[in-house]
Formats: sequence, structure tokens, C-alpha cells
Amino acid sequence: METGLQINTGKTQLMRVDNKQFHLIKHHQRDIKEMDAPDLSVQDVNSVSDTKKDELLSSKSSDTGFVSDGTNDESPISECGKDFEENNFRPLPEDKPEEDKLQSNFMQQSEEKAKLESEEKVGAKSEEKEDFVDILGNGQLRRKVLVAGNGVETRPNNGDTVTLRILGRLENGAQIEDGTISFILNDGDVIVALDLGVALMEVGELCELFTSSRYAYGDLGREPDIPKDASIIFTLELIDVKPQTNLSSLTFQERLQQGEDKRRRGNHLFGRNDYSGAINSYTKAVKVLDDTDLNAGLDESDRAQLEESWTKCYNNMAACQLKIDATDAAIRSAEKVLSSQPNNIKALFRLGKAYGAKGEVDKAILHVKKAIQFDPESKMLHQELFTLTKRKNKETETVKDLYRKMLGVKPVNKPPSSQKEKKNSNSILRWAVPIGGLAAVIASVGVAWYRNSQ
Repeated sequence: METGLQINTGKTQLMRVDNKQFHLIKHHQRDIKEMDAPDLSVQDVNSVSDTKKDELLSSKSSDTGFVSDGTNDESPISECGKDFEENNFRPLPEDKPEEDKLQSNFMQQSEEKAKLESEEKVGAKSEEKEDFVDILGNGQLRRKVLVAGNGVETRPNNGDTVTLRILGRLENGAQIEDGTISFILNDGDVIVALDLGVALMEVGELCELFTSSRYAYGDLGREPDIPKDASIIFTLELIDVKPQTNLSSLTFQERLQQGEDKRRRGNHLFGRNDYSGAINSYTKAVKVLDDTDLNAGLDESDRAQLEESWTKCYNNMAACQLKIDATDAAIRSAEKVLSSQPNNIKALFRLGKAYGAKGEVDKAILHVKKAIQFDPESKMLHQELFTLTKRKNKETETVKDLYRKMLGVKPVNKPPSSQKEKKNSNSILRWAVPIGGLAAVIASVGVAWYRNSQ
């Protein structure tokens, strides 16, 4: 015999047997401290039919106070309904029909299947992304190896000359590059994406390199085939790597060619407003061209060619340095040009601009005036001189006012130009009447004399 639940006075308990709900109600007139449950195990209940279960449980309810859901007016529930209201009891929800359970199971299986498919798709995408190496960690420069190379020991170093086969296309499939190129690695000769991407390649390697516009051609693009803010996909094959060569091993023509290439690259970057990149290219160029020890062994004609090239580099470098407000560096670059070519008009002009930016107006005027001597027709030089002179006069007047205040002298108030003009016009009107009358008298006397003479 199994022991049931102990019930206190005024309490109501619920008991579930084989998904059938029963209310166990305690009458106020009786005190039931312990009840006996039938000797019926769960296996026994499951083994009988539903009808037998109902009969068995119904008969048991009449003996023990169990009342089935199908209550009537004579059941103890009607007598104790007040207790239910006072204790805020609500009937338990009925079990779902078998069809609802099947539908619920079907929906749950569908949701699990959809979730599994979604996870498979995400996994496929992540596997695809894992094929790419995010070079900078921001997703804007990625590399995927298509064919492995000859080992990490064949990777190029900074300063090496690399040769590679290149195929470039936009995201819409438009082809923009197809051929073979050579350049010095990380010397600024190509876009940043190629410098960074090729540094990770091995000889014989074939890879795909994706770059955003930030590391390619930016918001200017490249006319006429690359629009602004365009991402590019390159297919690259590293063919050859030549170690960095010593300048002393280069011939005069090789040095001149390398220096001119860097100068032209600097001009290109200057035109794209990349002043820092242009300064880098010009600096690389003069390092190759302006080597006193190497140039000493050359004849006069060869030295003159190198000098002409590096003076252009220094001159253009001064222009870039003025753009980024590096005035001291601009002065050094311009003076380097003037040390070789004292009458170089551009160097004189940029030197004047640099001194003007530093606030040394007298030195600025001196150099601009000297430039005008060699090019008196230049409107730009005259405009710069006018601006500097006006600035000088204003500074002089400011200094005078300062001294007046220090000495306690009141400034002389000059009449405005409009008042001067008005005063002059009044003086003219004041003298116009008597002069006109005198002229009339002279005219009348002349007429009378003329008639008498006839």
C-alpha cells in the first residue's frame, strides 16, 4: 500500500495520474491526515484500457474524495466552490489532442532542419573566407594562394627587384591590367596593395589578391579605366626576384634611368595630391642621382645630366613640402637647388614662399624680387611680391601704432578719402562762379573792341 499526500484543513491539492486531472478537496467538517492510494502501479494503469482506467479511477474517487473533471452538482466541488474562489485556483489546461502533438512535432522538426541548413551555409561561407589571408586585419586587403610557390626562402625582401605576371579586373569583371611588370619592392613604385601583397609571395606562386580602393587608386581612380572608389582583384604570379644591387655596381645610364623613373613616379603622386608619397619618391631619386663620390668619377657631360635630374627632384620636393607646411624642409630643398643653379627661378620663388610662411617677410621679398629680375613678365611673381609688400606695410603700421601707445602719442586722424573728394569738389564750385563771371566780362570787352575796329 502506497502512502498518499497529507492534507491540512482548508487546503486543496492536485494529483495527476496517467494525464487525467483530479481535484482532491478537503471538507471543512473532516480532518484527513493521510489517505491510501490504490495498489496500482504505473505499468498497471498503462496496461488497461482507457475505459477501465476511467471506471477504476472513478470508483476510487468516490471512496477517497477524488473527483474527476466531469463533475456534477452533487460533487463536493459545489460545496467547496467558495474555497476555490478564495484561494484563486484555476483549472489546469486540458491535454492537447494527438493531432496537435503531431503538428507540434512536425513544426519542431522543420525548425531544426532549417537551423541545420543555415548552419551549413554559414559554415560553407566561413570555409570560403578561411581560404583568404586578411593581410592587414581590416578585410580591405586579402590574399588567397591558388598554386603554392617554391618555399618561404624564395620570398623577396625590400629593395629587391621583382618580376611578375599580372591580371587585374574590377568587381564587375572589367579587365584593367594584363601583362608583365617589374619594380623595386616597397620603394613606392606601385600601388600599396602590390607592395604589401607581393612581399608575401614565393617564386612560382600564383595567388589572388583583393584590394579595396584605399590601397589602390582611391577616390580619384585612374583615367580612363578605373573609376573612383573601385575595388580590384588581381591574379599574380611571381616569376623572378633579383636581390638589391649596390649603387656602386650600377652604370651611369642605369642610375640615370632609375632616378628618372622615381622622379616621374613622384610627379604622378604629386598630381594625385599624394604629397607624402611624392616626397618619398623624390627622396629615393636623389639618393640614386646625387652621390658625390660616384659622380666624381664621371665626365662633365654625365655629371650635368645627373645634376639636371636631381635639381628637378629637389625643386619638386620643395613644392610638396610647402603643401604640407614643412617650411624648414622646403627651405633646405630650395637652397640645395640654388647651390647648383643660383638663378633657378622656381627655387627662388619657393624659397620666398617658405620664408613668408615662417613670417620672415624681408627675406621673402628679397628672394621674390631676385626671381623677378630673371622673369620680369611673370604675373605670379608680381602677385606674390604685391602680397608680401602689403603684408610688410601692414606689419610696419602695426609696429608704429605699438610705439605710439608706448609713448602715449595719439594717432593723427586722417580724413577719409570720400571727405577729401567732397572738400575738393566744394572748392572747385566755390571758384567756378567768379572765374565764370570774369570770363564773361573779358568776352564782352573783346566783342566790343572787335566791332569798333571794323
